[in-house]
Amino acid sequence: MAASIFERIFKKLDQLGVNEFITSEGDYRKSQVSGYMDLSIDKIYQGDNYTLISLQHYFKQNGDLVPDPDMVVKVYDEGSAEAISFQDQFQYLEVYPYPNKVIPKYKKELNAFLNTWLNNLIDQGHSLKQ
Repeated sequence: MAASIFERIFKKLDQLGVNEFITSEGDYRKSQVSGYMDLSIDKIYQGDNYTLISLQHYFKQNGDLVPDPDMVVKVYDEGSAEAISFQDQFQYLEVYPYPNKVIPKYKKELNAFLNTWLNNLIDQGHSLKQ
């Protein structure tokens, strides 16, 4: 049986070192690869069976750091993960805008984007492992 997109995302996050980061001390880490934008990660919340993280690239505009993209990802302890929100300099999209409400279009699009972005980050050599 083929792995779901949520399981594939979890495995790619693991390749980057996110799962190690989640269980470690500290709430922030950065990966730098020459020729590419830095990758930053923040631990936002740790619950009983999941952790919320934020992955982002930043660029400078008029002296300010602008996240582009910035994604909040929910990483479940049982081996899956999903995109919760996405923002760049033009928009903010939320899969679950309020309790018991899901926007299926955003759920599909944001997880597809996250899956592709994680492939690119891995190919670029990013690692959040210490």
